[in-house]
Amino acid sequence: MNPLETFRDGLADITSYGLLSVAVLIAGFAALDAITPGSLRTKAWVEHNRSAVILAVAQASGLTVALAAAIGASTAFDLWRGVLFTAGYGVVTIALQVFSFVLIDWLTPGRLGAILLDAETDHSRAAWLNAVVFVAIGLFTAAALGGAAGVY
Repeated sequence: MNPLETFRDGLADITSYGLLSVAVLIAGFAALDAITPGSLRTKAWVEHNRSAVILAVAQASGLTVALAAAIGASTAFDLWRGVLFTAGYGVVTIALQVFSFVLIDWLTPGRLGAILLDAETDHSRAAWLNAVVFVAIGLFTAAALGGAAGVY
């Protein structure tokens, strides 16, 4: 392949995976916003709620790890197949993160979302617990992709 074709294909890959990654990160934030009370965006940017920021950053970090692993594992595919593969793993990672939040809410006393985002108190311990779980889910997804990459 000549250098111009390599450059063109690289631009197509970067653009496709970049746009997909931004869309999946937005979908992840929207899903997290849907399971927390009030507007997560308002809590984080307007009210400067530390717990909201911790949750959003950890969720995006875990999702980014999973997306990077999915992109790396899909390089042997045609571009459109790789994008679909990556989108699928992104959606599954978001679903697992949302499930973990709901499960932790169920296993702990009180309504987790309300406790975490209460402006009157600092409940960052609960936010850090969820943050670690969100990042761990991204790492588990990446590990699963590492093992599955040779199969495809």
